[in-house]
Amino acid sequence: MKQEIPRIQQLLKKVVAVHGKNHSELLEIQQTFLKMSDEMAAHMMKEEHILFPYVVELDVAAQRGTSPRKPIFGTVSNPVHMMELEHDSAGAALKAIREASQGYSAPENACFSYRTLYSALQEFEADMHQHVHLENNVLFPAAIQLEQQANQAS
Repeated sequence: MKQEIPRIQQLLKKVVAVHGKNHSELLEIQQTFLKMSDEMAAHMMKEEHILFPYVVELDVAAQRGTSPRKPIFGTVSNPVHMMELEHDSAGAALKAIREASQGYSAPENACFSYRTLYSALQEFEADMHQHVHLENNVLFPAAIQLEQQANQAS
């Protein structure tokens, strides 16, 4: 994501500059993607600096048979819930982009950059779905379970 977001932003800038007048949906796609990108940057920062270090701490404590520190956010369920809401928001943005692009279908006479943009957006959506699945269905439940086990042991 950290590599793809700036690349897609540059592609959008280029394609909108050339084709935006004749394809107004590109402006909508650009605005939606930029807003989602800003939200995802904040989302990833919270994950990397707050949630994931605590999940690692939970795992290390479980392996050592010790108790993890009490987090400032109370329980891991609190940031997990926030991350899930942000995942839903990103999913809604990607759905809007998919719909505005008619399923990432570039016009017949679209240039290479236009086609590359739509392909990149489609791949980004697939990657995002994989990211959300792994976090929502694997990592987050495991973190909640680790915390519950730690609380029962102490």
